[in-house]
Amino acid sequence: MSRTTPFRFHVLALALLACAAGSVQAADYSNLAPDVAAAAAPTAVPPFKHPGLLMTQNRLASIRTAVQSGNSSAMKTGFNRLLQDSRGSHTYAHQALATVEVVRAAGGPQEGRWKNDGFAAYLNALRWAVTGDTRNRDKAIQILDAWSGKFTGFTLAPGTDAPQAWLEAAWGLPVWASAAEILRHHDGGSAGWPQASQDRFNGYINKLYGYANQASSRTNNWGVSGALAMMATGVYQDDANRYNAGLNRIKQLLPGIVYSSGEVQELAARDCHHPQYSLAAIAQAAEMATIQGDTSIWLLKVGNEAQPRFSRGLEYMAKSILYGEGVRDCRSNGLYPGYSEIAVNGYMNRGTPIPNFQNATKRGRPDGNAAEFIGWSAATHGRDDF
Repeated sequence: MSRTTPFRFHVLALALLACAAGSVQAADYSNLAPDVAAAAAPTAVPPFKHPGLLMTQNRLASIRTAVQSGNSSAMKTGFNRLLQDSRGSHTYAHQALATVEVVRAAGGPQEGRWKNDGFAAYLNALRWAVTGDTRNRDKAIQILDAWSGKFTGFTLAPGTDAPQAWLEAAWGLPVWASAAEILRHHDGGSAGWPQASQDRFNGYINKLYGYANQASSRTNNWGVSGALAMMATGVYQDDANRYNAGLNRIKQLLPGIVYSSGEVQELAARDCHHPQYSLAAIAQAAEMATIQGDTSIWLLKVGNEAQPRFSRGLEYMAKSILYGEGVRDCRSNGLYPGYSEIAVNGYMNRGTPIPNFQNATKRGRPDGNAAEFIGWSAATHGRDDF
């Protein structure tokens, strides 16, 4: 008997999932307070703005300006740290696999290969857009083409439940899509990525989506991770149904992820790390929505709250990290990479004070790799006016 349990979707099953995805958790707001339900109402966004995941054309230009400047800045310091990651080198050795075995609560070698190659594609695409080095462009394209031409699905290590593949896909999909979004849209498509390759990669995204959207049914960090993946797919594929399903699910989950006190779900019951998975997914989703013209995640309030609910969660987490306050003392931990500068930028642009989170962000600069989500937020969103 094989040591792995097959966990591949039949082509027909994938097609059915793709058709149904737009309705996943998007329509039932009956359990929410009226004001939250109104904030979560569907919002159509076409036409989508591109590049439009976490990078816009203007942001890519700002990073390039900072990097080329003779002056020091948070963004330049962050990008210099990004350059230290060997996966961003054009000499990085990628290896596509037909199947990827996932391991419950751990990381096997095949899963590590898949994740590292995804980050390598993103880092090389970003480095090309910022520096203009076509060797990075070529490496990013090679990685995307290799995986989209070979990958068929996930398998499960002994003792691993099927939903683990949902979570891994939810984490990985936005990374892969972000790399492709830059190659496809930066500078009007100057990468020259062939249309046939783009079409094949779109099929790869559909395979990942078939897993990732199922994670959104959970009501913890899995749920918001799955919803972020749905939004990323919708932007990349210009699919309003998939995007809106993810956006609405994020807003539906947010009041249960961040309590009225500001306490973040899983902080008391688990550790200092898992709650920040939720914060990272929400911050990146909020930035993605803002690029598409919607600031509702940043601004969502419940009842007569004076401050947006998400900002309360950021402040609660920061006080735990800075001062050991709240339900858990996290002074021996830092901020999880990839979301802090995005959140500071998002709330500074909205005029919402988050002073403790700002202090924690400055203390942790520059952030680096986040093993599950896109990291290096100082490199992409760092600012010097706080």
